[in-house]
Amino acid sequence: MNSLGTFIVNGIYRIVINQILQSPDIYYRSELDHNGISVYSGTIISDWGGRLELEIDRKARIWARAKKIFPTGISAIISSAMLCFYLYVLVSGGNPPPKKLKPSASVA
Repeated sequence: MNSLGTFIVNGIYRIVINQILQSPDIYYRSELDHNGISVYSGTIISDWGGRLELEIDRKARIWARAKKIFPTGISAIISSAMLCFYLYVLVSGGNPPPKKLKPSASVA
């Protein structure tokens, strides 16, 4: 392994460790764009689902990307999550979800 964290296999740089060690977590990254401005991004890797990548561009806009497709504005994701929440509140009439009752020990 060289100083960049890559392996040289048959004269070609190969990144092996990055793909093996990416366990469920949040990874942060900072890169420079072509103008020399820092672009910050983070990747959320869950246990059960896919990846969610969040980026902050040079205009301080937050973008979300799932499954390596085109980025979507974070406001659309938050509004869709809140829409699901509000629909739940509307259907339930504002009542909290019922709590599960523990079975009581019967006296025999």
